[in-house]
Amino acid sequence: VDEEDDTRRRLLDNARAHYLEVGGSAHFSLREVARRSGVSPAAVYRHFEGKDFIFRTLITEGFRIFHVYLMQSLAEPTPLERLRAAGRQYLAFAGEHWQHYSVIFMTRHTTKPNHDADNAATFQFLVDRVRECVEAKVLREDDSSALAAAIWAHVHGLVSLRLTGHLRGVGSDEAFAKFYAASVDDFLHALAPRKRERT
Repeated sequence: VDEEDDTRRRLLDNARAHYLEVGGSAHFSLREVARRSGVSPAAVYRHFEGKDFIFRTLITEGFRIFHVYLMQSLAEPTPLERLRAAGRQYLAFAGEHWQHYSVIFMTRHTTKPNHDADNAATFQFLVDRVRECVEAKVLREDDSSALAAAIWAHVHGLVSLRLTGHLRGVGSDEAFAKFYAASVDDFLHALAPRKRERT
């Protein structure tokens, strides 16, 4: 890695940490990022055109890593196993890259165009997993986007509560992973087709 690439990486890492510390873009300071990175404020502009460009880069990078995790779920043999695996990969990404997760899913963004496009692509991945489960009759017949949104809200709720310390009582990360998997399975079971009662 050459010096320019190393500086750019350092700027991005410090920008991400600072962005999360101040809770988003409103109090974000390029001068503070430069100070942490050991460069002059003017030097930041050799790598990034400004705040919005840094924000777009942080968001795009986070979604790129998230996409790699999601794609691993496609190795599973059945629709339901692929959907469950996507849930596990969601947790794995959040646990192993919590700063990226927090930037893309837990802060308010001003850079809408890129974020919306990246978000739509990963949400479509979940919709596709849900749709194939509906077609396989392991989830009830319903609007796949609506079901996907409900599943996403469930897993995001669990993960974000864990990351912010509200589910410490569950125990270790291993204990939480088991709790999470059981909760997701219960939720998916609730979305399964209902058996018709005999008359």
